[in-house]
Amino acid sequence: MPDVLKNKVAIVTGASRGIGAAIAVRFAAEGAKLVITARTLDERDAIAGSLRTTEKRIRDQGGDCHVIAADLADEAGRKAIIDGALAHYGRIDILVNNAAWARFGHTHQHALRHIRLAFEVNTIAPLEMSRAVVPGMIAQGGGWILNISSGTSAHPGPAPFAPDDRYVQFHQGHSPTLYGASKIATERLVTGMAVELAGHNIAVNTLAPVEAVASEGALMVADLGGKTKLEPVEAMAEAALALCSRPAAGLSGRLAVSLPLLKELGIAIHTLDGTRLFETPPG
Repeated sequence: MPDVLKNKVAIVTGASRGIGAAIAVRFAAEGAKLVITARTLDERDAIAGSLRTTEKRIRDQGGDCHVIAADLADEAGRKAIIDGALAHYGRIDILVNNAAWARFGHTHQHALRHIRLAFEVNTIAPLEMSRAVVPGMIAQGGGWILNISSGTSAHPGPAPFAPDDRYVQFHQGHSPTLYGASKIATERLVTGMAVELAGHNIAVNTLAPVEAVASEGALMVADLGGKTKLEPVEAMAEAALALCSRPAAGLSGRLAVSLPLLKELGIAIHTLDGTRLFETPPG
């Protein structure tokens, strides 16, 4: 699929590292012009990755990239991303809402400010960004909106909950209830918007990984002793490419999961530069 996104303008939020950076690099390899955004402009000591790092990866492979540092928890920051993209490229064809804020722990112990922040970044920001790009996409005759979701949106159960169950044990120590709730709210918005925009050739979908993704954050957890099976980030990037390039008539309103989607569509996983097939490590 060389240049399948040629001359398309794509915004990818949370593109300083992990899934967002991988999607941005993969899209650039297919000819897209990238607007990458996150809070982390330059490298920090706490965790690897920055917008400048992603920008360099895109430019090193001959891609076109515009950087906007912004905080999605702030309404002014969200507006700056849309305005900046339009000022620089004149249009927006693809929006990937990848940025997220997570705080794990028991729901009754979360501070109210953290509950509000989770929904502000994970639900309200993607909705507001989507609302902002829709008029332009309608005028252009179509577009793609993709929200990165999570397996944590799945409901636990059914009861009774056995104390030795792996899922129960995980929730007892690192419950993702707040994060999952914000993601499932976004999923409902996505399926509703897909129906509302069905007549405008705009695809609206979510994409979640099968397992935790091999990103900087997940690898840092593993270094601390976590035992986690990791999905290659290339799988998420390839699935995102499919959801942001195929016609909305056949692929919209989906709560997609990376590997099953690729299998359904018969798509092989490529390296992020798009030059060769990705070889899954044994085991």
